[in-house]
Amino acid sequence: MAVMLALGLWGLDRGTMWRDESATYQMARRTLPQIHDALGSVDAVHGLYYLLMHPLLALHPSEVTMRLPSVLAAVAATALVAALGCRLARPRVGLWAGLLYAATPVVTHYAQEGRSYALVTAGAAWATYLLVGAAGLAVGATTGGAAGVTPADRSAPGPGVTPADRSAPGPGVTPADRSASGPGVTPADRPAPGQAATPGAGAVPRAAGPAGAAGAAGGPARSAAPDRAAGEAGRAASDARVRSAVLVRGGVPRVARAASAPGPERAASGAGWRWAAYGGVVAVTALLHVFAVLMLAAHALTLLVSRAPRRVWWGWGSASAGAVCAVLPLAALARRQSAQIAWIRHPTPGRLWAVVEDFAGPSTLVLALNLLLIAVAVVRPRWRSLTAVALPLFCVPPVLLFALAFHRPCFHERYLLFALAGIPLLAAAGVDRLAGVGMDGLARVVARCRGVAGVERSARVVAGRRAGVGVDRWAGVVSDGLVGVVAGWLARVVARCRAAVEADRLAGVVTDRGRAMLAGRRAMLARRRAVVGGRRAVVAAAGVLAVGCGFVWQLPLHQREREPLSRQDDLAALAAAVGRLTRPGEPVLYDPPKERRIAIAYPRPLAGLRDIALGTPGPASGTLYGVDVGPAELLRRLGGARSAWVIAADEPETRRAKTTVLTGRFRLAYSLCLPGIRLEHYVRAGPAG
Repeated sequence: MAVMLALGLWGLDRGTMWRDESATYQMARRTLPQIHDALGSVDAVHGLYYLLMHPLLALHPSEVTMRLPSVLAAVAATALVAALGCRLARPRVGLWAGLLYAATPVVTHYAQEGRSYALVTAGAAWATYLLVGAAGLAVGATTGGAAGVTPADRSAPGPGVTPADRSAPGPGVTPADRSASGPGVTPADRPAPGQAATPGAGAVPRAAGPAGAAGAAGGPARSAAPDRAAGEAGRAASDARVRSAVLVRGGVPRVARAASAPGPERAASGAGWRWAAYGGVVAVTALLHVFAVLMLAAHALTLLVSRAPRRVWWGWGSASAGAVCAVLPLAALARRQSAQIAWIRHPTPGRLWAVVEDFAGPSTLVLALNLLLIAVAVVRPRWRSLTAVALPLFCVPPVLLFALAFHRPCFHERYLLFALAGIPLLAAAGVDRLAGVGMDGLARVVARCRGVAGVERSARVVAGRRAGVGVDRWAGVVSDGLVGVVAGWLARVVARCRAAVEADRLAGVVTDRGRAMLAGRRAMLARRRAVVGGRRAVVAAAGVLAVGCGFVWQLPLHQREREPLSRQDDLAALAAAVGRLTRPGEPVLYDPPKERRIAIAYPRPLAGLRDIALGTPGPASGTLYGVDVGPAELLRRLGGARSAWVIAADEPETRRAKTTVLTGRFRLAYSLCLPGIRLEHYVRAGPAG
């Protein structure tokens, strides 16, 4: 989050805004009735965003203030991507995914733009996070549809865990302890399906373990002390099994996870609130931009791949239906206003690939590495739940929008920014997969080295014992030959003394030995945990360093995003250039009316010019740029003018109605091409009349 915040604030004030930001700037500063009137004819898809920006720009209208919500939304999206990585895999995957997301140039591009796309991305990431919780897709989840841990996840070891570590039982746990149900437990004692287990006459509490069961089945012939010892041994064995349970992904033992599972009533109640929150977030996100509703298709594919049960589908379907019903009126209104995006052309496969380049690159090296890591995460998944969530999120919305664009051109990368979150998640999962393979190989090498060392130690011990046996035999022969009688008497005395001492201290010796063994085992486990923790920290730090290197490699792209020319136009520079070339009082025509955005965004340089074609201003007419007068009224207003300036769009296909009116009465004196516009100066061809 701190990285994304720093990158978002770096170069936030570019000293200019571009055409779309100027629309936000002027619409959010209008009154609420004026915003309502304008949304009926233009920009309905951004209506909620304008309402959110209205109080903010009322406090302090500036470019930086307009862009701050996008920065904060990008920070929230980064945090949610990292949280998804932690919840679907492990903390280091979340760390890497969050850093990869923040270091993507296209993310910082829209994080520094006064439009709704960064907020839509944060909303989609939040909805995906809620879906993971409600559907039980997280690692270690017990109340979801498909278990968050798949068979591949349960069997895959973590780095540094050898096969011996996985199969070795806890202290005092024998194969019989692991497989036997304990004496005295017959099939009749086991509960039938759907019935609660009640302890019978020969039943033993489960916590007593196999040894406890053996103690309970011994009958009255045994004394109380052996029974207590057997019961304590059983409880110790049970505790040992819990402590030595293999840690699955997520760091929760299977035994502990099963014990901590909530009841069905509590799970159902919690799932209901989760689905309600999910539906609300999806609805608000789609109201910020209607194309965000495509995330529902990605989430549906996630549930399908995860083999969610019927109750999960029911909850998701109810929440999705509510969200779609809330968005349908906006979608119908936006369809009537589709002429606003008439400039978008029909898509081509190259345009789809360009979106992949922008989201996963854009530099060639970073693009190749990201695609390689994504392939590793998809082909050899270590975290199947993460792949099931991230891959549809990245693939489904672009494909659906691409198909929709053949009917009505609407394909653009900014409408798909919310799908970008799947790329860093998959790339981080791929890195974790490669790191796990490397750590497993290292563990196998260490195990082989330990095996060779153990064989050598065993050989030395056997040789030493053989030598000791030879010395003992020689000493025994001498003793029997010289002082056999005396040696035998001394041996009997020593044996009696030792027997008495051992009888008195037996309990203490056993206790001391047990404590020593327990302390040694704990120390060994602590050392192993320290080693594994150190390895994981090194791997996590190496991943962070790799992301940092990728950021440095793309640093020129980040610097370019903070320049005024990084956007389609520079309205501040255009307004300054027009102000230098014109004189106060001269008439100016904006052809088409949308070029009036220059004067709306930066009115000071153009304050002295007369907008001679404006009939009704934008706020009063319920439009963005106002309504112009007709050709007859325009000629009447130009009756006494000796010259006129025309600010025309530099678009060959644009029909220039006002220039047509000037033809025949005015002649073109000169034309100047500026970025995005053409500034033309017309002078009257004959006497004014």
